[in-house]
Parts: sequence; structure tokens; C-alpha cells
Amino acid sequence: MDKKTSFRVNNRTETIYGYLSLALGGISFAIFLWAVYLSAYNQVGSEVLIGLIELVAIMLCFAGLTLGFIGETREDKLKMTAHFGIALNLIIGIFHVLVIWHAF
Repeated sequence: MDKKTSFRVNNRTETIYGYLSLALGGISFAIFLWAVYLSAYNQVGSEVLIGLIELVAIMLCFAGLTLGFIGETREDKLKMTAHFGIALNLIIGIFHVLVIWHAF
């Protein structure tokens, strides 16, 4: 009995939600680094500005998590960028919470 060799062609693409989740995670990470720089070198006179910057960054982080989970639920799409976006936003979200926790 001869077995036929068949090749499977994969036409699936990554979800746009995964890319958006990664982008928001990167922006949130950049804002985190900026807030840490401002805090470490005492560039601003008040901690309120740093707290507001971190709150904006954590909102971007939650938006990235939401988009990552939406990208996870799409059928017939690759989900690797959504996985990376969720992981990045979870890790950065923990850092944001730690900064807000220790700042106030």
C-alpha cells in the first residue's frame, strides 16, 4: 500500500488584534521607562505627574490585554502575536502596579 504524500498549505495570517496588543505593550513599556527615569533623576517636583503618567500607561496596558484576548478568540487565524501581546502586557502591568504601589 502506497501512502500519498500531501503537503498542507497554510494560508492563515496573524490577527491584527495581536499586532495592536504588542504595539500597546511596547508603548506602555516605553512610558514605564520614562516614568522610572523621571522618578530616579527627580526630573519633576511632584510625584503626582509620575502617578498620572503611570495611570495612563496602565490603561494602555489593559487595552492591550483586551485586544490580545480578542485576538485569541479569532477563528482560523494564527495567534502567536496575541500570545506575545498578552504576555508582554501582563508583565508590564505588574511593573506598573508595583510603581504605583510604592509611589503612593
